[in-house]
Amino acid sequence: MAMKKVLIVDDDTTFQKTLTEALKPLHCAVISALDGAEGLTLALSEKPDLILLDIKMPRLGGIDFLKQLQKAHGGLQPTPVLITSNLSSAEDISEGVSLGIRGYIVKSDESLDTIVRHAEGLLNPKKTA
Repeated sequence: MAMKKVLIVDDDTTFQKTLTEALKPLHCAVISALDGAEGLTLALSEKPDLILLDIKMPRLGGIDFLKQLQKAHGGLQPTPVLITSNLSSAEDISEGVSLGIRGYIVKSDESLDTIVRHAEGLLNPKKTA
């Protein structure tokens, strides 16, 4: 079975490095982008199994990233997206949900373990019989 691939799209390099290290126990390949434009290019070329996405970034923010990714896939959101942001406005959460996100974690309110547990759940969903 091929190794699962996670794309981290976040302009905070310290958070990227820390999260990459925290994801190691999941035995997945991690790729990263510092803004939404770079992230969109990687999402389309690398076809990750999961995207961890910040909202506020230079060049292309998270919500616009989601809109462009969905448009590139004919209106569908084929890749699970988990938003990891310090912004917690109801508007951002609602818009993210309408664009197909699978979760929204406020980084300053949660631990890395919480993000990793959510990521693991999205990478390895339980099979129901």
